[in-house]
Amino acid sequence: MQFNHYKLKAARCLKGYSVEEMARRTGIDTHAYWRMESGKTQLKVQYFLKIATVLNQPLTYFIEESELLSDVTDRVTELRILLDRLDSEGKEQYLALIKTLDTVCTT
Repeated sequence: MQFNHYKLKAARCLKGYSVEEMARRTGIDTHAYWRMESGKTQLKVQYFLKIATVLNQPLTYFIEESELLSDVTDRVTELRILLDRLDSEGKEQYLALIKTLDTVCTT
């Protein structure tokens, strides 16, 4: 199992926090936080716990279990973020796609 930094960024974006805001809320240096989120450095356990708490996510959310499943799940998360930016017609089209992908991920 491995920490998935893409999910860290997705969870932060879904909360509406900037990198700077996330660093402030966790007490982590902004540059150090950015390096963790971009996968350029290992995430220390103490920071992992703070980040999960601030983002209100279980620790397991950030852990990769399977590369394929993780990749699909990451794409679903990215689609949800993009969906928030679409007009109502575009949202309807993408909601159907996300529902299909969610079904694939949970079976």
